[in-house]
Amino acid sequence: MRTLFAAALGLALLPASLSAETLPVRYEAVAAAPASAEEREIAALFDRWNAALATGNPDAVAALYAPNAVLLPTVSNEVRDTPEKIRAYFVKFLQAKPQGTINYRQVRRLDDNTALDAGVYTFELVKDGRKQTVQARYNYLYEKVGGRWLIVNHHSSAMPEPVGQVTASR
Repeated sequence: MRTLFAAALGLALLPASLSAETLPVRYEAVAAAPASAEEREIAALFDRWNAALATGNPDAVAALYAPNAVLLPTVSNEVRDTPEKIRAYFVKFLQAKPQGTINYRQVRRLDDNTALDAGVYTFELVKDGRKQTVQARYNYLYEKVGGRWLIVNHHSSAMPEPVGQVTASR
């Protein structure tokens, strides 16, 4: 009861100048597929990565990263800048049985061999036997290496603003 009262009081004390536009946002929609075939090809690379997560095999996930890739992961403070460090991250992360859904994205083909996918995704994880969801911002920079798209830079960071009961989709 106290928590509910504190939340209601907190909302009541918000300055009148704050609108729904300035409150923290939670992205709830599933992103639509990009319109062009070129952008769909790049967007499908996330699906490939997400499917590799579902295998539970850290080698399958790490194989999607270029040898010189940099991973700035969501749930680790350590920059992962070698294949061994990237694999080690996924050994631990895969224990949570992660599966992601893209909520918002922008896909850009930068040139014939480079592409960017940036947006917001939500992950379902299992921790201590209970399902949890974590929403994060992401970007994947892909490069064609030997004719195959690989991740050269992957950054993911949890949303910094607690959302609580205020949710919206954009």
